[in-house]
Amino acid sequence: MTDPLPQAASAWVFDRRGRILLVQDDYDRHRWGPPGGAIEAGESPLEAVQREFEEETGATFRPAALIGLYHFTYPSGRMEPWLGYCFAGTAVGEPTLPGSGEIADLGWFSSDELPGPTTNLLKHVIADARSRARGVVRVIESD
Repeated sequence: MTDPLPQAASAWVFDRRGRILLVQDDYDRHRWGPPGGAIEAGESPLEAVQREFEEETGATFRPAALIGLYHFTYPSGRMEPWLGYCFAGTAVGEPTLPGSGEIADLGWFSSDELPGPTTNLLKHVIADARSRARGVVRVIESD
């Protein structure tokens, strides 16, 4: 029997001006992406995205819809495949930089002028998020 694929959930929040909320991780590559993270044992994707959003922004995430499910594969074998649940929604409260040390920065950005470097998730999902796609299922081969 094989182990289940690792899973993550992310929150895609746009403000009234069309800017997206992004966080920059404080790990080795300092990449920018939507708030989110790993789904823990016994947790649903929706519970995970709400927990991660609050941990990373101090605000509450109000989900509106599932943009889609993204299955990332790495033919080179450099990383394990994983599943990403991407939720559209709104922030309740003002997102602020947490003191946990996991997040280096956060901000609102035009989707035409994203900061870098970005996560694979941001790179491959931004077009669906911008177009208000719903219920997308994609397999993404990445390197």
